[in-house]
Amino acid sequence: MGIISQVNFTENVAIVSFEKAHAHIKFMSVMFDRVAKKGINVDMISQNAPKGEYSSVSFTVSDENVTDILAIIADLKKEHKSLVPLVSSGNVKISLYGEEMPNNFGVAADVFLKLNEKKIDTMLITTSDVDISIVVSSANADMAYNTLRNAYLK
Repeated sequence: MGIISQVNFTENVAIVSFEKAHAHIKFMSVMFDRVAKKGINVDMISQNAPKGEYSSVSFTVSDENVTDILAIIADLKKEHKSLVPLVSSGNVKISLYGEEMPNNFGVAADVFLKLNEKKIDTMLITTSDVDISIVVSSANADMAYNTLRNAYLK
């Protein structure tokens, strides 16, 4: 068995990003509490290191939740004037899973090299010790999925 044992494909993924989000945990707790109270399942979450009092954060939800997310964004903008939101829908998440990833270096590098060979840009990346998840545009989804599946699930 190879290092990567599964390559999964999820359609209709929306990325919600906030630039100039307050870097303190209060902002994150309030924002994600509002999302949870709307019954929205959050998948990937990525936060950049703070720059002063601000940070940027991105997360993914299903495209079907975009209307509710836009309402939450409108409320947050009233309270946080500096907040710069961006929502991108119609994307695809590709997840690579492998229990052997922690025992092998360079797995992420290899994934990104394979995507670069096909000139496929990523829109969001998250990882764990056994998972690499990327979001790509729907226009590049089939090529990205087939490239990674063919590379790792021979």
